[in-house]
Amino acid sequence: MKQFNTNEIQETKIKILIYGKSGVGKTSSVLSLKPETTLIISDESGLLALAGKSFDVWRVDNWDDLHKIYADLLKPENQTKYKTIMLDSLTELNEMCKDQIVKKDRPEKGINPGKVYDEMMTMADYGLLQTRMMRFIRSFRDLPYHVIMTCLEDSQKDETTGATQITPSLNGKLASNVSAYFDEVFWMITKEEDQQIVRYFVTGKVPKALAKDRSGSLELYEPANLSVIFKKILSVFKKADKKNKEGKNESPVA
Repeated sequence: MKQFNTNEIQETKIKILIYGKSGVGKTSSVLSLKPETTLIISDESGLLALAGKSFDVWRVDNWDDLHKIYADLLKPENQTKYKTIMLDSLTELNEMCKDQIVKKDRPEKGINPGKVYDEMMTMADYGLLQTRMMRFIRSFRDLPYHVIMTCLEDSQKDETTGATQITPSLNGKLASNVSAYFDEVFWMITKEEDQQIVRYFVTGKVPKALAKDRSGSLELYEPANLSVIFKKILSVFKKADKKNKEGKNESPVA
C-alpha cells in the first residue's frame, strides 16, 4: 500500500472519453494535436478526415490484436515516441468483442448457445462482454499516455420517469457506467453560428447527456480543440505544483 498527500500529485496523464453522433467530428478533433507524438488505434473506418495529416495508425482487425497493441505500448521506445493515444472507437471495439465471443470463443469451448441462432448473444455472453470491455477500458486507460477514447452516442429511456438520456453507445450497464473510468467525459455536439457549423465539447452536467470535468478548468461548452483542452487541464497541475513549492519555502517560524 502506498500512502501520499494530494499535494504530491504532479502533472498527470489526461484520460478523456468523447462521444457523439456519427460524423460530428470525434476523430477529426485529434487534428489539433501534434501528429508526431500522437498515435491512433483504429479499425481504419472513419479515418478519411485525417488523410494526408501524417498521424501514425495501428489498425485493429480483431480482438486478439489488442493484446499485442497493449504489449507494444508498454515498450520504452513507444513511450518515448508517443505522448497521446486515441482509440477510435469503443463502439466498434464493442462489436469486435461480440464477434470474438460468438464466432471464436464459444465454438472453441464447444458451448451450445441453446435455442437461438448461432450468431446471437446469450445472457452469459453479454455478461462476458461487459467484463471484457471493462477490463480493456481500464487497462488502456491506465497506460502511461494521455488517452482519448471515442464512442458513438445512443439514448436510453428511464422506464420510471420516461426521461431520455443520451449515453455512449455500449451494451448494457456499461453505457451509463463507462463515464466512471474517465476524468473527462465530453459529449460532442455542433451548433450553427453565423451560418457556420461549429463543434463543441459539452464538459459538464446538462439535463439530457452524460458529461463531466474533474479538473474544474473547463467551460461548460468548450470549442472542440483538444490542444486547448489539454493546456487548460494541465495548467491546474502546474498551479498546484507552484503553490506546493511556495508552501515548502515558507518559514516554519510564525
